[in-house]
Amino acid sequence: MKLGVVILGLSNLSERSGTWDADYYLSESWRPDETFTPQTEIVNEVARLSTQYDITEVRDGVCVRSRRIRSTLRTPYNLRAFPFDQQILSLELSDDEFTSAELSYSDAPDVIGLDDAVRTTLSSWKIEKEPAFRHEVKAFRWEKGAPPYDNATVQFVVRRHVTYHLFKFFLPLLVIVALAFTVFWIDPDDLSAPSTIGVTCLLAAIAFQFAEASTLPEVAYLTLADRVYVACYIAIGAALIETIYSSALARGGMKTRALALDRQCRLLFPAGLALALVFSIARAFTE
Repeated sequence: MKLGVVILGLSNLSERSGTWDADYYLSESWRPDETFTPQTEIVNEVARLSTQYDITEVRDGVCVRSRRIRSTLRTPYNLRAFPFDQQILSLELSDDEFTSAELSYSDAPDVIGLDDAVRTTLSSWKIEKEPAFRHEVKAFRWEKGAPPYDNATVQFVVRRHVTYHLFKFFLPLLVIVALAFTVFWIDPDDLSAPSTIGVTCLLAAIAFQFAEASTLPEVAYLTLADRVYVACYIAIGAALIETIYSSALARGGMKTRALALDRQCRLLFPAGLALALVFSIARAFTE
């Protein structure tokens, strides 16, 4: 049997629920047989939102069934590289009645593609590649002796637009860290001002992380964004601790040593933060 899939619309990509909505044409063609009518199932369908029509007709001696379906589909999101991530969206199909010995999908689909309008409907994502088609025989592994069924999968890749996150979160975060590093230019005798700056910057960074992470599920790993925030927390906290230590040196009669320590930290802290960010980003893409 041959399949055909044309994606007409994409919406509601939800990392929190692990789902996305698709509007698509599904066509199936097979040789006429009174004992055979395919019972195609959308394997990863969470909910059927609508079916606009269901037409079966004979064209050039071949039975063709055409449907326009709107579904909520399940997909595993990998958020380790968030917000520089890309996701693989899949539409999985299999027959609900006929085994692989009775029904096998053709290696080449009748048609597979994305409507031009789809590429402009996702404001937060960019479609990277044309859809790919593959099929393989699988058996339900939880049932002993279960017969194998042919499974077809249509996949395509979407990449997140990062401009929003760069300018709404990461740029302000780096400004906050830069402000926290100004404590190294304040006289060690004045502990009040740098303490206020450090605590304020730390609270502001935490607020930014809560705002950015509000749309994400509670995953068991650190995202790239999490790693960046952790590095910034450590840098701000360490700058605050250095300020307290420098002030203690000044009050103990070692102001010259305190000033020398502040001058060294003006270079060491930005360099250390840069190395930590590079390491964090590299880890996020390699795990």
